[in-house]
Amino acid sequence: MENPLSEATRPIMWNVPFSELMYLLLVISLVIMVVGILRRIQLWRQGAPDPDRLDQPLRRLLNLLREVLTQRTVRRSFYPGFFHSLMFFSALILVITTGIIALDYDIGLRLFKGYLYVTLTILSDIAGFLFLAGLGMAVWRRTMTRPASLDNDRSSLVGLGVLAVIILTGFLLEGIRISITADPWRALSPVGYLVGTWFRDIDVQTGLRLHAAIWWLHTVCVMVGIALIPYTRFFHLIAIPANAFFIKRQPAGTLKRINLAVVMEDENFDPDSFSIGIDTTRDFTWKQRLNLDACVACGRCQDVCPAFAAGLSLSPKQFILGMKATLDRDIRTARADKNGEFVPTEIVGHAFDEMFFWHCRTCRACDEVCPAYIDHVDSQIDIRRSEVNMKGRMPEDAEKMLRSMETRGNPFSHQGERIKWTDSLGVRIIGPGDACDVLYWIGCLTTFDPTKQQIALDVIDFLRQAKVDFGILGVGEVCCGDPARGCGEENLFQMTAGQQVEELKQRQFNTLLVSCPHCYNVLKNEYPQFGGDFQVIHHTEFLQRHLGAMTPVPSQTGTAVFHDPCYLGRYQGIYEAPRQLLKGVPGLKTVEMEHSARDSFCCGGGGGHFWMDIREGERLNVMRIEQARKTGADTIVTACPFCHHMLDDAIKLKNLEDQLQVLDIATLLKGPDKG
Repeated sequence: MENPLSEATRPIMWNVPFSELMYLLLVISLVIMVVGILRRIQLWRQGAPDPDRLDQPLRRLLNLLREVLTQRTVRRSFYPGFFHSLMFFSALILVITTGIIALDYDIGLRLFKGYLYVTLTILSDIAGFLFLAGLGMAVWRRTMTRPASLDNDRSSLVGLGVLAVIILTGFLLEGIRISITADPWRALSPVGYLVGTWFRDIDVQTGLRLHAAIWWLHTVCVMVGIALIPYTRFFHLIAIPANAFFIKRQPAGTLKRINLAVVMEDENFDPDSFSIGIDTTRDFTWKQRLNLDACVACGRCQDVCPAFAAGLSLSPKQFILGMKATLDRDIRTARADKNGEFVPTEIVGHAFDEMFFWHCRTCRACDEVCPAYIDHVDSQIDIRRSEVNMKGRMPEDAEKMLRSMETRGNPFSHQGERIKWTDSLGVRIIGPGDACDVLYWIGCLTTFDPTKQQIALDVIDFLRQAKVDFGILGVGEVCCGDPARGCGEENLFQMTAGQQVEELKQRQFNTLLVSCPHCYNVLKNEYPQFGGDFQVIHHTEFLQRHLGAMTPVPSQTGTAVFHDPCYLGRYQGIYEAPRQLLKGVPGLKTVEMEHSARDSFCCGGGGGHFWMDIREGERLNVMRIEQARKTGADTIVTACPFCHHMLDDAIKLKNLEDQLQVLDIATLLKGPDKG
C-alpha cells in the first residue's frame, strides 16, 4: 500500500482575490529596498580607500557563511544570543519554505507536495512558533529587564511588532484555511490546527472574507518590511553579513600602516593636504562607514569595556553611535545644500571631548564580543594618530613617555643602564653577523625595573637547563615601539620599528623569544610591514614545549589564579599554554576568575596607560585585584611584566601584601623560594 504521505499537499494562493496585485507590490517593495541599499553602498564608497579588505574573496565568503549560519558571535551572550538564534533559524526555514512555494506556483515546478511538503509544513509551523517565542523574549528584554547598555527606543519595538503581526497573521491564515477546507493534512500544522479550532463555528462566507482581509494585511506587512530594510535597523540583515565578509583578516594586533618615509619622499608630497588617522568625517574609510551602519547598538561592547566599568567617559558603543550621528548629520547637511557640498565635521571637539579616546586600554574586549564585527580599537588608534601627529594633542604623561623614547630609545631610562645590566647576566651577546638558535628579546620594562628582572633571570635559567643555543641583543635592543604605536605616535613608531628590524636582520637566529606580550605583538604582527618576518614565541609557549627537558617543577602549596594579559590572550589567542603549565605544578590548586581567558578583564596598563595616571573613576588594576580575591587565591600568576606591575601596585595600594602576591609564570615554575 502506497504511503499516503507521498500525496500530501495543499492549495497555494487559496482564496486570494486580486492576487496579481501582490506581484506589483513585490516589485515596488524590491525597488524601494534596492534603491536604499545602493544609496548606502554609494555612501560607503565615498569613504577613504581600505584595500586590505578585498583580498582572498573565497576565504571571505566562507567566513561569511560560517559566521552567519552558526551565529557564533551572537550566541556568546546567552539570553540575547538564544532569542536571536530562535528568530534567525526560524526565519531561515520560513524563507526557504516561501521560496519553494514560489518555485511551485510561479515557475510551475510542482515541488510543494509529498515528503517535501510534509517536512516543510512541520518545520514551518514549529519555526513560526519559535520565532514568536524569540520575539517575546526580545520584547521582554526591552520592556521589563531593560539592561542599561541597550537603547530602548520605540523604533525597535515597532519593528518587533511588525514581525509579530506577520507571524500571527500567518497562523491565522493557516487556521482559517484548515477550518474551512477540513484539510486532511492538518495534523502536520499543529499550531495552525490549534488556531483553526477558534474558527470551528464560523460560516464559510464570513471565514472567506476574513481570510482574504488577513491575507492582504499579512502581505502588505511583508512588503513594507522588505521595502524598509535599508531605512531601519533591519539594515543590519545586510550590513552585518557585509561586515563579516570584509572582516580584518590580518592578526588582531596588525594596524594599518601609512609608509611615512615613502609618502614624504614623493616629489608630489603636499604637507598642507597630508593627514594621518581620523580627524574629520571625511577621513573615515569605506569599511569604517560600513562599521557604523552595521552597529545595532546592542551594548555588548559597553558591557565588557573596562574603562566604562570603571566609570570613565569612554563607551565603545557611544564611540560608534557618536561617529555615526556626526557622519549622518554631515550627509544630511550636504543633501540640503543646493551645491551638495560635503563639509566634514571634526570628531574630537564636536562628537567627543579630547580625553574620550585616551581612556581606551586597547584591550580589544569590545572587538571580541561585537556581533557586528566592528573594529573599535583600530578606529580609536586612528583618532589618536591624528591627535598626536597632526595636532600635537595628548596627555602630558604620554608626551613625556614618547619624548623619552625619542631621546633614549626606551620609555624608562638611559640605554647605558640596559647595557650595564645585560653585561652582568653572563649571557652571550649576539652582535651583527653572529648566529644562535634562540634570540631572547628581554623587553624594556623587564630590563629597567629591578623587580621584573627576575622574569628574565628565570627564563634564562630555563634556557640553560634546556641546553638551548641562545643569546641576547644587549646594546642592540631598544624599545620595540609598542608604546608609541598604542598612543598613535606613528612617526616615532615607524622610525623605531625600521631601525630594530634592520638590527635584527643583521643576526641569524631561528626563534625570537619574548617575555612581554606587547613586544610579542609588535615583533610578530607589526614588524612584517617593515620587512621583519621573524618566528616569534612567548615564554609560556616555549616553556610548555620544553619543560620536559628541564629540572622537574617543585611541588607547591596554595591556590593560584591566572590573569590573562590582553595582548597575550585576545591579541594572540594564547590561553592554554599558561594553564597547562600551572596544571603541571604538583600540589598547586588552580582556580579561574569570573572574567578569564577571552573574557579577561584588563589590568589597566594597555594603550599607554602604564605611563598615564588619569585620575577619573576607579582604578582598573584595583578592580582586577578584587576579582582575584573572590576566587580565594593567594597568588595571581601572569605572563606580562606590565600586568605584573599594575596588579602588584594594586595589592600595595589596598594593603593586601599579606594576602596576595603576583608572580610571573616563569618565576612560579622555579619554586616557592622564588616568590
